[in-house]
Amino acid sequence: MAVKKTKKSKKTINLNDCLVLNKYFLSLFGKADFKGLTDDMKSADLEGYNEENTSYFYEFIARKYVKLGFLNKDKLKEYDENIYRYVSQIGERRGGLTLKYFQYLAMLFTEMYLERYFLDRKNLIADLNAFLVEFNSEFDGENIEGYTEESLNKLAYMCATGSGKTLIMHANILQYQHYFRRAQEYNKSLTLNKIILLTPNEGLSNQHIEEMKLSNIPCRIFEKDAYIFGDKDDVLVIDINKLEEQGKVKTVSVDSFEQNNLVLVDEGHKGLSGNVWYDFRSRLSESGFSFEYSATFKQAIKEDKSKSDEEPLAYQYGKAIIFDYSYKYFYNDGYGKEYRIYNLRESFGAEQRDLYLTGCLLSFYQQMKIYKSNKAELLPFNIENPLLVFVGNSVNKTVSKDELTDVQEVLAFINEFTSNKEKTIDRIKMLLDDNTGLLDEKGHELFYGDFSYLQKLFNRDAEAVFDDMLKIVFDTTSTGRLHLVNLKQLGGEIGLRIGSDNDFFGVINVGGDAELIKNIEKGKTGIVTDENQFENESLFRKINDKNSKINILIGSKKFTEGWNSWRVSTMGLINFAKGEGSQAIQLFGRGVRLKGYGNCLKRSSKLDYNVTPPKYIRKVETLTIFGVKADYMAQFKEYLEKEDIALNDSIREFKLPVVSRFNDVKDKLKVIKVKDGINFKKQSKRLVLTTPTDEFMNNLVKNKIKIDYNAKIQSLTSTVSMELQYQKDEVVLQPQHLAFLNLDTLYIELQRYKNEKAYYNVSIEKTVLPEILNISGWYTLFIPKALVEMDSFEKIGRINDICIMLLKNYLDRFFKYYKAQWEAPYLVFGDLKADDNNFIDEYSITLFNGEQFDEFEKLFEGIKEVLINNRRLSKYEDKHLNFRYFDFYSHLYTPLISIDKGIRIEVSPVSLNSDEKLFVDRLKKYCDDNPSAFTEKRMYLLRNKSKVGMGFFEAGNFYPDYIMWIAEDEKQYITFIDPKGIMMLERNINNPKIRFYKTIKDLEARLQPTCTDKQIILNSFIMSGTSAADASAFYGVKRQEFESRNVLFLEDDDCIEKMMRKLIPV
Repeated sequence: MAVKKTKKSKKTINLNDCLVLNKYFLSLFGKADFKGLTDDMKSADLEGYNEENTSYFYEFIARKYVKLGFLNKDKLKEYDENIYRYVSQIGERRGGLTLKYFQYLAMLFTEMYLERYFLDRKNLIADLNAFLVEFNSEFDGENIEGYTEESLNKLAYMCATGSGKTLIMHANILQYQHYFRRAQEYNKSLTLNKIILLTPNEGLSNQHIEEMKLSNIPCRIFEKDAYIFGDKDDVLVIDINKLEEQGKVKTVSVDSFEQNNLVLVDEGHKGLSGNVWYDFRSRLSESGFSFEYSATFKQAIKEDKSKSDEEPLAYQYGKAIIFDYSYKYFYNDGYGKEYRIYNLRESFGAEQRDLYLTGCLLSFYQQMKIYKSNKAELLPFNIENPLLVFVGNSVNKTVSKDELTDVQEVLAFINEFTSNKEKTIDRIKMLLDDNTGLLDEKGHELFYGDFSYLQKLFNRDAEAVFDDMLKIVFDTTSTGRLHLVNLKQLGGEIGLRIGSDNDFFGVINVGGDAELIKNIEKGKTGIVTDENQFENESLFRKINDKNSKINILIGSKKFTEGWNSWRVSTMGLINFAKGEGSQAIQLFGRGVRLKGYGNCLKRSSKLDYNVTPPKYIRKVETLTIFGVKADYMAQFKEYLEKEDIALNDSIREFKLPVVSRFNDVKDKLKVIKVKDGINFKKQSKRLVLTTPTDEFMNNLVKNKIKIDYNAKIQSLTSTVSMELQYQKDEVVLQPQHLAFLNLDTLYIELQRYKNEKAYYNVSIEKTVLPEILNISGWYTLFIPKALVEMDSFEKIGRINDICIMLLKNYLDRFFKYYKAQWEAPYLVFGDLKADDNNFIDEYSITLFNGEQFDEFEKLFEGIKEVLINNRRLSKYEDKHLNFRYFDFYSHLYTPLISIDKGIRIEVSPVSLNSDEKLFVDRLKKYCDDNPSAFTEKRMYLLRNKSKVGMGFFEAGNFYPDYIMWIAEDEKQYITFIDPKGIMMLERNINNPKIRFYKTIKDLEARLQPTCTDKQIILNSFIMSGTSAADASAFYGVKRQEFESRNVLFLEDDDCIEKMMRKLIPV
């Protein structure tokens, strides 16, 4: 059915309502929205690849969505193989690359689209238009026009700053080349002129060149007289300002590039408001293809200036945006910093403004103090040295009077702060005492509770805080006037320092340096101006250096357009003009970037595992935002609201004490530990990967490495016959197979895998790899023999692929075997101690809804009082809104906390998830129903922290959620219990975590001699949150088979009773 063409509507159109292409792809998975598709895909357990280079995302999608019929498993496997190939190339020089779920989905959607675009275009148009008819019937607006062949050649990605747009771009280049070449096999006349990347400025062009070199993508900067030369596969990077209608000395005519190009557009929102840029890039790809990338399409398209007879831009881009991972998704997934907007209820006078700015500067100083005092603890979380940035969204070529005025006000404030000690100390004291009179929009003290770290550290001594601020922020030991030094050789940089001899603590990059200096000299601020004709090292360009002393940056344009820094922790808004929503969101996106724990990009409160972060880490994982003028904050707030971003202008952090029951324990509880001071990676001799010794070979023979290559070849339907796909031969590699190995590739792949696995104390020599592969007996390989007969060059690549799989598996076994061997003599049963890592002192609870502050404050005060007086809660469980707190009296500390869906509450250490909570509920009920079971026994429970609690490398780095002790006079039963969904485990009933029920018995026998006063019985159970029916379908075994391996199901009312019967048989 054709889709009717309509005239442009005068009604304001929200791009979010027009995302028809994105909705089409979601519908293929049976989902109406992004959240519905991805809720179960966010676990870090799904990131990465197994030993056969198949992604865990593939396994999840194949299990959950293939049954819908939109995509057969073989085709999905083919897409996954392609993505692995792209990621391998992009990640080779980066030490490997692990995709997040949203990056994988963006690439998967693109695979699905491009294959049909090149090989099944007519049916793609038909399917899209059929979906569009249904979409239009529910659309609150004019009908969106139907797809045509001409409208299919653009894909756009609306992805938040920091979500990896550059990596997606690089994958898109490789994806397009792959499918273009496949299409050429059927259509030899198909041609591509050039691959062109358009950037908004020269600085970003250079940045892209460096990134593409890292990704092994051939590229070069556009040079007018040389652009026609070079390889056709080179990506030509062009600052779009160098394109003109008619070429001149430094520019080139847009038409000289022809129209059948692959065009990639960085910052794709630029030019959508009606200038020639949009026309230029459209002409470049008119008979080719384009990919566009931006975090802010939505804001730019609101200023739609397309002609009245043209389809609105919102409709055009609604049909092109294949993937939407805008900031609201990014933030809600836990990526990037937290943020706090200091928004006053009303405009302020001069004294209120200076008090407000003092509060913001004090907040920044607190971040610096926490960072400098806790570097070692913060190191695993990749926190950078904090930086305060005063930034505006004006990109005018000339500097506005407002901008100069704002900068002058900031400088005047700094000058008064550092030179007027008495006044500054008075303001600091008001802030430390929570008594400023500055109120937020809900009437609360604006900075209430924000300086808890400084209050405790300095005992509210404002003068001591001031003296330390001078030293840490301003690099001086005494009060003094602010000096501005115009660094003449650096073109636009002005250094800031206190006095004439101290180091620079800040830099201005405002554009009109001479005009600013002139205005400062005219004013009567007391600021001293000077110039330096000889300094030639840029302060701005060295901000990211580890030894940079720059703490404050004042600037605008360079920060918003391509300058990358992980340091930004506090942002002050200057010259914040209306109508610049795109730049507002860009500013915000650059400020909240965070590397995170293990480079996972997440803030510590949203980690997938139970890691205990340093006490005050939230302060340094939070971007604080304030404005030099009150109306700037109002405008900024308006932009965030339109983006569906929570305002976070009212945040309160509460502390809830924890009561330890360690001293109440009547038994000496035993734990498994390596003797104090023992560390395998640091103290063992460096391991050199070798062929297997006799003992290691015996271990391998008992547990052979199994590679089933049939699963891989079933995706190669175009080159492998149906007969071969289902033929299963057991093959041993022979010398003729290994004669043509690409040792460089094998070595690089194995080194990358070693780094991913953190096997840092293993050394690998290239020459040993064929020696290992020449030995048989340690692996079983299933593959049709015909596919490894050495009769074509194609087979060589396949043999290399197989060898990489085998060597990765071998390296895993090698490391685990020798680690276990080395640690074995040092493992003992030791006593649980009061300072064990699994105990906590307090919870940090953060609320984001000012309307709830008072009632939660009363709640927490009440809980504290009960705990102080009774050392326990008055009943098992209570609840306020979605905050649950409970006390299982056998648990070694109280309270335990879980959070239901509802208002936003964050808890550190992380609260119990639903499976963990259900397990405790069921255990408590069993104890209540069976009091006689514990008349001569004592039961204790303790939550086990991931990474720092008790873990088992032999079980796949397994950190069970709970440790349970049942103590008798002569015996002690120690049971490790992990309530979890089991669909994310390796799809093998004998995978290491499940098999741990058996291997733990070996550990028990080995360690018993280290405990002479008691018999220790070790057990391991998985309490599955996955239903028995789903687990049976996934693993292909019956319930009884699970239960025989100590996998019980939380859905069963009697799951605890079953566990107890297995632990202590009657």
